Amino acid sequence: MSNTILIIEDDETLRLTLLGLLSRKGYEVQAAACGLDGLALARETRFGLILLDLRLPDIPGLEVIARLHEFEEDALVVTMTAYPEVRTAVAALKAGAYDYINKPFDLDDLDSLIRRAFETRQLRREVEWRRAQAGGDVVPGLIGDSAAFRELLETTRKIAAAGRVPALILGESGTGKEHIAQSIHSLSARAAGPWVTLNCSALPEGLLESEMFGHEKGAFTDARQAKKGLLELADGGTLFLDEVGDLSPALQPKLLRVLETQAFRRLGGSKEIRVDVRFVAATHRNLPVMVRDGSFREDLFYRLNVGSIAVPPLRERAADILPLARHFLELAALHLGMTSPAIEPEVVSRLLAYRWPGNIRELRNVMERAAILASDGVITVEQLPFGHAAAPASGESAVAADEAATPMSLAEVERQHILRVLDHVAGNKTRAAEILGITRLTLRTKLREYELQPGAGEGGGDGFQPVKN
Repeated sequence: MSNTILIIEDDETLRLTLLGLLSRKGYEVQAAACGLDGLALARETRFGLILLDLRLPDIPGLEVIARLHEFEEDALVVTMTAYPEVRTAVAALKAGAYDYINKPFDLDDLDSLIRRAFETRQLRREVEWRRAQAGGDVVPGLIGDSAAFRELLETTRKIAAAGRVPALILGESGTGKEHIAQSIHSLSARAAGPWVTLNCSALPEGLLESEMFGHEKGAFTDARQAKKGLLELADGGTLFLDEVGDLSPALQPKLLRVLETQAFRRLGGSKEIRVDVRFVAATHRNLPVMVRDGSFREDLFYRLNVGSIAVPPLRERAADILPLARHFLELAALHLGMTSPAIEPEVVSRLLAYRWPGNIRELRNVMERAAILASDGVITVEQLPFGHAAAPASGESAVAADEAATPMSLAEVERQHILRVLDHVAGNKTRAAEILGITRLTLRTKLREYELQPGAGEGGGDGFQPVKN
């Protein structure tokens, strides 16, 4: 079930294209040209995900969702529609769909959405299992045993229960800020409402404003039809503003006004629209410093920072490393269809000694790689990307050992980690950004910031090297 997909799409060209593409990516795929045929297949096979066209020749897509839930209560459905009007898509979300995507869509965007959907299903299973084992309350997606982790859980629960109070999550890249934001939503009274995400660093200013507020027909050159923004789609639920520290100075006062009034206007519109939205924001940037240097509004910072959560880096949560490592191994084994590998004692020592500059995201990538490379069901130091280095002395970090105990600034640690990741992926910026947990645009910004530039190797990616004076 974990990698099975059902496509219900009447457009033959698109149906066959998706069938071939997803099959090549390793999914087990079946397809139907109408709603009734799709329902018949769904009764025979329990699919991990269903891609559903909302406009079908026999019955409406919304009816397909309703019938699916009669015999498959937790069916995971992603709807597809060729129409920019989002009312039908929103109705599908209210009917129980996981998400939607507008046609024509970028295949990479669809692939990313599918991966997120399967991760959601796995997370639901994990939560159900943990509830059955513990018989009590859990915070979805958060795993650990350390005192810092327990304090983080308690703070998350308190803020989740604080009504519509905005929350600001601060922490280094890869520490799990989005998981905490999702937990705030799922543990709150808004859990049944929409969960909407906006990455403030992923889009240029003009497009970001349109995505957030929506626009009226004719608001700009390509605005051929009116479009609801994410604020409207989040009405009654939570809007997660990821990397809010990258929000442009021009958009900061507009966001502040919405925070204070819960009202806004679409681009090109005169009608004021009122919503009921809880704002949860996150950033890896040092916002107090940005406030002092004038790049982030002080009033916006204080308005967001009502419910504040500081996420400690993994190096300060040593007791959480092994529970997280084993969890990621189990997830990787499930995805690969194998038994979870054992871990050599020397590997445990290396995992605990390493500084994890990429935090939980880096740990996950390391364990997934180790699971793939494991021989005879056992992970050895040879499967670790830092396994070739000599084991650090007691109390020393692997980074410190590698650098001959020379102290480094956080910026230098980040710079060297970016270089290591780029080298690991042969300079492919898209893959490097995925591993680092940042957008391609943010990676480009950091490359300029740390005086790195494209190197000669173009091949499968973009080689990088320091700028020479």
